[in-house]
Amino acid sequence: MLKKYLKEKIIYFLIVFLYRFNSQSVFGKQNLEGLNSFVVVTWHGKLLGLMEYLRNKDFYVLASQSKDGDLITSVAKNFGYSFFRGSSNRGGKNAMKEMRAFFSNNPHGKIAITPDGPTGPERKAKPGAFLLAKDSGRPIVPIIVDIKKSWKFKNWHTFYIGKPFSKMKVVIGKPLYFDKNEGVEVGTKKIEQSLNEIDWIAGNHE
Repeated sequence: MLKKYLKEKIIYFLIVFLYRFNSQSVFGKQNLEGLNSFVVVTWHGKLLGLMEYLRNKDFYVLASQSKDGDLITSVAKNFGYSFFRGSSNRGGKNAMKEMRAFFSNNPHGKIAITPDGPTGPERKAKPGAFLLAKDSGRPIVPIIVDIKKSWKFKNWHTFYIGKPFSKMKVVIGKPLYFDKNEGVEVGTKKIEQSLNEIDWIAGNHE
């Protein structure tokens, strides 16, 4: 237990060191004006930057029931997050049920999801975020956090770890709303396009 605790704390302080000392620029803050309850989406490869940016803002996060998910939740609790556990591979239906109930009972609830996680394909949105937004009537807000100088690690996708003392660019996209008749293919495509558009903007550092 002590070894696990120390590992989690080391990772937490490492993330703080890597991201807390970057100069931050935020674009699109107006897109959150008037929104009390919504679903944030970002690409899985850039979740660490978003974890730092949204810290201590009462967000719930959807995380997988894998060992990696266990580690992420343990570390991210230090940033003030709460969690739903499940993914398309395991526990997804129960997690969706819990998130729908959460929104029904919390008019100010906020949930963050990586629609291409936890196993990809990279930058291909799975239906979960779209279905949650459609069923709950909440908008989806795409956010990308990009660090100008980053390490890149390749597995099923490119995972970015920002370098300290660099430039951190946050781009908040326009809210996406879905009507009850909107199909999954159209809805997920909207999410993908919006995320890719702001990802390009976020990655364009001056």
